[in-house]
Amino acid sequence: MKFLADPETFKAALKHSLFGQKIAGKPAPQAIKSLYFDTESGDLLQRGVTLRVRRMNRHMILGVKKEASPDGWFFERAEAETPSPSAEPDLSLLDKDIARKLEDIVGDKKLAPRFGSDVHRTLRMVKFRSAEIEVALDDGFLFAGERREPTHEIELELKTGEPAALFEFGLALLEALPLKLGVLSKARRGALLLSGEPPAPVHATSPALSPHMTIEEAIGALLRNGLGHFLGNLPVLERGDPVEAVHQLRVGMRRLRSAFGLVYRFFPSAEFDALREESRRIETALGGARDWDVFVESLSEGALPSVIDAPGFETLIEAARVRAKRSHAAVMQPASARAAARFALSLERFVARRGWRIGAPDHRLERLSGPVAPFAVGSFDQLHRKLLKRGKGFDTLTPLERHAVRIAVKHLRYATQFFGSLFHPASAVELYTEKAVALQDLLGERNDATIALRLIHTLDFCSDAQFAYAAGVAAGWRARGGLGEEPALRKAWRSLRRAEPFWHGEAAVRKGEWGVNHRQG
Repeated sequence: MKFLADPETFKAALKHSLFGQKIAGKPAPQAIKSLYFDTESGDLLQRGVTLRVRRMNRHMILGVKKEASPDGWFFERAEAETPSPSAEPDLSLLDKDIARKLEDIVGDKKLAPRFGSDVHRTLRMVKFRSAEIEVALDDGFLFAGERREPTHEIELELKTGEPAALFEFGLALLEALPLKLGVLSKARRGALLLSGEPPAPVHATSPALSPHMTIEEAIGALLRNGLGHFLGNLPVLERGDPVEAVHQLRVGMRRLRSAFGLVYRFFPSAEFDALREESRRIETALGGARDWDVFVESLSEGALPSVIDAPGFETLIEAARVRAKRSHAAVMQPASARAAARFALSLERFVARRGWRIGAPDHRLERLSGPVAPFAVGSFDQLHRKLLKRGKGFDTLTPLERHAVRIAVKHLRYATQFFGSLFHPASAVELYTEKAVALQDLLGERNDATIALRLIHTLDFCSDAQFAYAAGVAAGWRARGGLGEEPALRKAWRSLRRAEPFWHGEAAVRKGEWGVNHRQG
């Protein structure tokens, strides 16, 4: 786990009592210079692998690190190190399997130093909740060619004990010092420094579930997958495209909340309640910024000629852009960053200690060791019933009732992302997903129009007649925009309502608390 600090906070951290005592025999600080090797096209890093040679106290260490998988702990890294006689990476020094995998990636391309870090490291050893945690405080800079970027990092590594203790210690640090969660590794930051490009948005991936997984394993994979999507976009918010970052962060939080809902109905607890409430607050904050982004985009790219040519239109769009920037600034406040970090560490602690077990009745605890497929089928059945109930009499539903339908479709669609890989044929899953996406998109257009009207009403256009005229034209355009889609909307609803549930087929034979039991074969 890594935290980033400003220079003053870093100085305070060096003296803070939470960081324990110096490690006997370890001079402080240690000078460490690392060179990261890759091909010119970055083949290793593209596959989440870093290869480095580190010089420390006249010794050379060759190291390989693999970034966490989408379904592993976001803070978990597979790492291997071995002494090296030189500053050049010799793959033959590594484990044979590791060396072969690296050679397969690199092929006949040449490895060369691409970027590096030069830091002074102070080591501490902390005993916390029956765990031993090594704390490395790094003060220095990253370099890529002539470019430099200062870095002040506090890195925690669990040496002994339960992983939950590491996250609890991280939460204690967040309360004691104004730290920021470090999401990008030194290698990733070095690569960005080399390219001069901002970090790219991280899109959602489906968790790697298999029919052989237990329900408990799948719950952990779902929650970690959603958290990884969310955390991966925090650097984009700070250093990249804020509009896309807000969008992806919001989607990540929505996917997490959808996964929460699937688990919570069987395993409610006070800790889970707190996580769900905090996720709601974060999503609400992101939603305000996203609403203004969508409104600005609709005015800038989708407006009718009559709106574009309206007197005061430029004033209208500039006012909307100002509101969008304010919303982004609010999301990027240090308090928001700390809230996101606390949420992430709290969720990781929850998963590490399998918090869903707390207070659960014995008969449900026993079923956690059962296969995930019946749980997935039961989840689909529950979500499908809710959709049909909310969509009954679709043609006559009010806008608010249709918004409820949209939410139900969204949860069902996320479930196909979570569990779709468990069902065959894949074409049936894809077809059902396409129908759900089509309906969700059309309902989303209606919802965007409703939000746009609400946002227009918050603008102060009363003292400017042309501004008021443009706002009125835009309001009329947005209100009218979705009316022509009514036939398509009704058709999309009928198509999804009549679609064959792909999770029901030959394998489904008997319903139970977790859904259905599957015949083997």
